[in-house]
Amino acid sequence: MTAAQAEAPAAVAAPIELSPVENRTEVRNHFRRWRKALAADARFPAARRPEPEDEAEAVKDGFQWKLTLRPAGQAAALDFSIRLLEKSASYTPLDRNNQAAIGRDRADGRFYILRQWYDTKRIGSRALNAEALAGYDAPRPADLLHAESKPNAGRGRLYLVVACLDDTDEAIAEQTHAALGAFHRVAKAARADFI
Repeated sequence: MTAAQAEAPAAVAAPIELSPVENRTEVRNHFRRWRKALAADARFPAARRPEPEDEAEAVKDGFQWKLTLRPAGQAAALDFSIRLLEKSASYTPLDRNNQAAIGRDRADGRFYILRQWYDTKRIGSRALNAEALAGYDAPRPADLLHAESKPNAGRGRLYLVVACLDDTDEAIAEQTHAALGAFHRVAKAARADFI
């Protein structure tokens, strides 16, 4: 490797492209799947608390699923809130002002739980882009891409891939624990840069 190559920045990996899951029944089922996997792991006591009768809590103009996680050994709690806006009986788009989402890989159909890198309390007042995330040695981010016929309200916000919901319970819990650790590590470094 030449000196010039050593000084050149590494190429920033493009975000993983996922489709948002915006069907109320699908979101409820995937969120329950994730919560069930975490409840089987002693590191996630919050996932073992009783669930609401209908986990999709009705909120003004939509439906919302929430879970706050602070596994043993993590620096702080992290909120996961998925909200679908009820525009009509058949159209419930994702509210991207909430932190979490379910995404589907367009290539292989696998489902993922996601958490936005954007977090004013922990990272700062602006979203981190792919280049900034790469600078903090963050895991490769994901982007939710809507069909061309629908508006993309993401405003460029990228997501941390928390866990693949098609994996085993043990793998989901392990991926979630590692992802939360990565989030807090990157947030600490980013917050120091913004102060």
